[in-house]
Amino acid sequence: MLLLSNIFNTNNPDMHQFNDTFIDLINQLKESDIPKFTFVKSVKVSEISNLSLKEAKKFIENEGCVMFELDHQQIKIERDNLIGFCNSFYTQLNQKYCNDGKINKTLQEMIYELNQWEIRLKRMLCILNPKFNVTDGFNKTTNKSYRLLKGYWINDQNKKKRIFNKNVGITDGSIEHHFERFFKNRGYDVTIYLKLINGFITDLVIENDGVQEAVEFKLRNKDEFYNQFMSLEMWFRYKDIYVN
Repeated sequence: MLLLSNIFNTNNPDMHQFNDTFIDLINQLKESDIPKFTFVKSVKVSEISNLSLKEAKKFIENEGCVMFELDHQQIKIERDNLIGFCNSFYTQLNQKYCNDGKINKTLQEMIYELNQWEIRLKRMLCILNPKFNVTDGFNKTTNKSYRLLKGYWINDQNKKKRIFNKNVGITDGSIEHHFERFFKNRGYDVTIYLKLINGFITDLVIENDGVQEAVEFKLRNKDEFYNQFMSLEMWFRYKDIYVN
């Protein structure tokens, strides 16, 4: 009996009966909310130093910049562009592979590129829905326990691995110390509860390149802060890979 293994057999199972995992990833992105980084507002110290306490508070509330709002917008744009491109790449004819009736790529090359886009989709999902464990680690040098966030990411082999290990400050410390460490890791000099010349006490004053900003916390729930923190950290990693 001759086995015609190179001939397509109509008795092969209809793949439409099964879930399409690539389309499922695209749909998950469509249905996922974009994280909002609402934990702080900031103004320049010089803008509130000569105001009364009431005026300074009102100025921050009305004129304060929601820090990392640009990152929120960038994530939304990247998510939408990624959905559009991957849907077109996967479901429409692509002249990159077939032009003038000639196939320019091997099936292996096509599958490899598809795998790269699958990894990118999954990494964007990590940003929108960060998965992490909250643990504590003891430092023998300082004799203190520190809160650690251990987050999961998709590695280059398309496997979910726990690669983020972020120290957010002393375990039993107030959220102010979490914010302090967050901004120090971003390259700022940080002062907690600085009293300005008008008597206004800031939550934080951060300084970079000689510019001082007064920061007011809009979020005091540690669990919510951890979630926004990990989304940002994963977004920064994503940008380093694909954007920068």
